[in-house]
Amino acid sequence: RYTGPQPLPDKIKKEFAYPSFQGEYVEILKSTNDAYWIKEVEFISQYNLIEPEHTIKITYYHPRRRSKPLPVVMVLPILGGKNQAAKFFARYFARQGFAAIIVHRQEKYKKIQEIDKINEVLRQMVFDHRQVIDWIEQRDELDSDHIAVFGISMGGIKATILSAIDQRIKVSVLALVGGDIPYLLTFSTEKGIIKRRNIFLKDKQMTLAEFYQYLRQKVNCDPINYAQFIDARKVLMVLAIFDQVVPFKKGEELRKKMGKPDTVYIAAGHYSSIIYIFYIRSVALNFIKEKFGFLTNNHSRHQEDEDLWEIR
Repeated sequence: RYTGPQPLPDKIKKEFAYPSFQGEYVEILKSTNDAYWIKEVEFISQYNLIEPEHTIKITYYHPRRRSKPLPVVMVLPILGGKNQAAKFFARYFARQGFAAIIVHRQEKYKKIQEIDKINEVLRQMVFDHRQVIDWIEQRDELDSDHIAVFGISMGGIKATILSAIDQRIKVSVLALVGGDIPYLLTFSTEKGIIKRRNIFLKDKQMTLAEFYQYLRQKVNCDPINYAQFIDARKVLMVLAIFDQVVPFKKGEELRKKMGKPDTVYIAAGHYSSIIYIFYIRSVALNFIKEKFGFLTNNHSRHQEDEDLWEIR
């Protein structure tokens, strides 16, 4: 029986200690409609492991016609593309009365070729997102006691680590996610990962098995290492049983390590899971509302869905 998360060790707290963001930021209104304003916000990171200085960029969907402080959903994008999936979910959350905040990827991180820097890149991502939470706390119109995080694929991996490290995250929806970063980088079928992996293997004259062991020595900022520090009662996972990009078995391992949170299983692979995108956004919203104590809207739970998913 699940009794709750393990306390975060002091050693890990020190590893992720940083000066809270209290600086200046630039905010620009980009567009508006009947439901929300869309704003672009930028500020300089106050803590940098990777480079002397970089800019943190967010897109802020600010619902209209609401007087009380807004609950927040941080939407963390996938590894590639133009953030279309993140925008799809952010628009939906905003129309449901949540402030939706897309934390943009740092494209420079993707261009880092040195395997030795992977761990630092993952840690820097955590520091960047924690500074976004600092910014949220500065905004009078935002309810910093009700912050949820939503992430798919790489966004889910980042959201998992962030949920373990930062207690200000109250609800987490983690989709197409897994632990054991060395394994994911070694065996993922994602084209970009395969390309970079093959270049490295050729350059270093390594086998896949040697590559995996090499990464195990280099990477410790990994969801599987922090899963036990997350309150599973506040987590919803979405796993695709035919996923080979983030292998399904690694999602299951993460789930068990976390304490078996509520989980939706979909009959799809990593990319074909897009056919469930409307369903995923609905169950994500319902879960967040439920955990925040809001009324749950069950309008999307049609009978045809019952044959294709399972929560346990």
